[in-house]
Amino acid sequence: MRFLTAMDYQTMLKINTELVNEVVDLTVNVYKLNQNATKTNSYGEAPKKTWFQGVTIPCLYKRDDTRATEDVSSINVEQSSEFYFLRQECELRGIYPEVGDIIEFDNNYYEINNTNETQLIAGRVEYKHSIICSTQLTRNSGLQLEQPQV
Repeated sequence: MRFLTAMDYQTMLKINTELVNEVVDLTVNVYKLNQNATKTNSYGEAPKKTWFQGVTIPCLYKRDDTRATEDVSSINVEQSSEFYFLRQECELRGIYPEVGDIIEFDNNYYEINNTNETQLIAGRVEYKHSIICSTQLTRNSGLQLEQPQV
């Protein structure tokens, strides 16, 4: 695939966009962390975070099994998941998922721990294809999120 042309890439992108948007038809809400309104302490921690209004975006999703962990006074549920976004869809909606952002899916909230953009088509830097977000299930009790406009 070393001889991939721009027209070939546009065809692949069109097929993938149709697959994600119309065949799979799975959408999530992404809430960007508002870094200007979030105050940090001297350790760089933010006890109270604020987010911008959510943006609805189609994606692919891979979830791991849930794990129950026992603490001194309670039982917690942990779950890792990955969300796969097409770069083109992120650009169209004006959002770029980053570490600290929240993804809402299936009445659960996932905090992005890591993003990966190294999926290149034909190994060419100009054909960056997707953004992969590694996430962890988070509690929604402390989240103050504003639902996206429809």
